[in-house]
Amino acid sequence: MRQSPVFDLFDGQEIARPICSSPVVNVTLEQMDLCGSSYPEAFSHPLHMANLAESAHTLAGFEGIRLPFDLCIEAEALGCGIKPPGRENPPSVVKPALENLEPPTIPPDIFSRGRFARVLEAVARVREKYEKSVPIYGGITGPFSLAGHLCGANKLLKGTIKNPETVMNLLKSVGEFNIVYANRLLEAGCHFVVLIDPAASGDLISEKTFQTFLLPVYQEMHKRILGKTILHICGNTNKLLPLIAATGFEGFSFEGPTVSAETARETIGKKMILIGNIPTKTLLMETAENVVRAAEAAMRGGVDLLAPACGVALQTPLANLKAMAQAVHST
Repeated sequence: MRQSPVFDLFDGQEIARPICSSPVVNVTLEQMDLCGSSYPEAFSHPLHMANLAESAHTLAGFEGIRLPFDLCIEAEALGCGIKPPGRENPPSVVKPALENLEPPTIPPDIFSRGRFARVLEAVARVREKYEKSVPIYGGITGPFSLAGHLCGANKLLKGTIKNPETVMNLLKSVGEFNIVYANRLLEAGCHFVVLIDPAASGDLISEKTFQTFLLPVYQEMHKRILGKTILHICGNTNKLLPLIAATGFEGFSFEGPTVSAETARETIGKKMILIGNIPTKTLLMETAENVVRAAEAAMRGGVDLLAPACGVALQTPLANLKAMAQAVHST
């Protein structure tokens, strides 16, 4: 099987053109109907999870397969209350597991709890089928977002001011758990880890908070995750870009139009592979022609991997995802 040029890109080689290869979730209702695997079964059934994840490649034409589909895997296993998923909505955290900001106790059998084993089995299924012909992206919930799940987002944010040392210990502990899970995903067959940390957005925290609490945790994760890591943060990260460039992570997936490709490239330079940043609203609401125009603008702006700015809405027309995948061939 031909090795995907995505691997060449992350190995520092020049590639002929940008690639459409998204590390965020790209699932639509149309894909569910066409591939025969859908929510809610795909959140927990390994075969359906693998099949639906694969549809981003087989049906939309993306050069990449991303799984799992939600940010509750870790929180659920660690004791958070979870609202069950439906066909048109993912599971969500509705009750924190912790009453305070103290680091959680990680049970020694944690990976036999919740859905971990089923995620790892789905990863192994996809890897056996594709080897390195299509990159496999394994998503994990980043430390700030997972800490917010465990103790409550508002409590965490207030704690950065009132109890900074306790919050730092909490984030270090969660980061340690992130490292172990990331390496499990890589061992199971993922080629890349995608660290999804929406609560680390510049819409929610300041540069000082990011630098004090998150940067050292991210840097430690980069040292000890045994594979290349992509950081995804939603929202306005313009003021955080210099700090993001200092994490050491190999890739950065960012949101448009809030953050322009030009701004991200100018600030980060060649320190990271830039991934994005087609607005989810464009993919959901616009014509295929407008999607192509947005894709061409992103590529001119300097993205290396063309991708949606964030997870796509389920109602997104499959034709728009196909248009984005086809746009890279017209450059």
